[in-house]
Amino acid sequence: MLCVVVCPTDAFHENIEPEGQIVMDEFPTIEKFYEIDFDKCTEDKENEICQLCLTVRERNHIQDYFKISKECPADCFSINTPIEGDVIIKKNMLHKCDPQGCKACVNICPVESFYIPESAVDVLKYGKIACNEKECFYCGACENSCPDDLIVVKRKNIQIKDPKKSEPYPWIEGWVKNIEEVLRKALIEGKEQIEIPSIEEHIKKISKSKIEEVPQLSEEDKLKLKELNVKIQSLLQSSKIRYWIKDKKVDNILKELKKKIQN
Repeated sequence: MLCVVVCPTDAFHENIEPEGQIVMDEFPTIEKFYEIDFDKCTEDKENEICQLCLTVRERNHIQDYFKISKECPADCFSINTPIEGDVIIKKNMLHKCDPQGCKACVNICPVESFYIPESAVDVLKYGKIACNEKECFYCGACENSCPDDLIVVKRKNIQIKDPKKSEPYPWIEGWVKNIEEVLRKALIEGKEQIEIPSIEEHIKKISKSKIEEVPQLSEEDKLKLKELNVKIQSLLQSSKIRYWIKDKKVDNILKELKKKIQN
């Protein structure tokens, strides 16, 4: 039931049969995803947001927390994630992003941290899509939802909370270890950014090698280079090549490029 303990969106619930054999208070968990300034809190029983707050405090439910943080009448409730991390957007692959047509990351984020930059300054700084990490709690929904694998969520640290019942249960050490392993290895390490070889770079290398072979170009050599350039441009205009570029089939493209050059 580790998923029940760590899930920030309350997607899992324990269903224990027979009842009473397992008590969740005996297990470690993680700190809450919110903070309350009780000096300001009114807990107004007539207020809908106050009632929602009182109802959901004991179970993790980020979407409710986000709503409360925006509408709290006493302005005493705020989201505060126990998870530290980073959201990495693969800028070298952003040409695949279609934020207007897709919006998967924008739509799925429970705290609305993803947005489409609108001003010219923000577009130059962030590109097609951006994440406001002040709101983010690193759930990873954006990474899972992106159809082009453009987002990586890396979790670096986690605040583990001791069990409510303090007896020396033999499984506590194992649970703490497993929470750390899951969150710090499988999830924290995440996926490494993939460097996509650029076709233009290969073309530059080939062109450079040709030039180095003939440092003093004759008119005939210049004509050959011009013909080579025409072949390369023709190759890049091919729909097949464009599909290969999209699918990152660099080896296929290089083979086709060599054929073009040799012909």
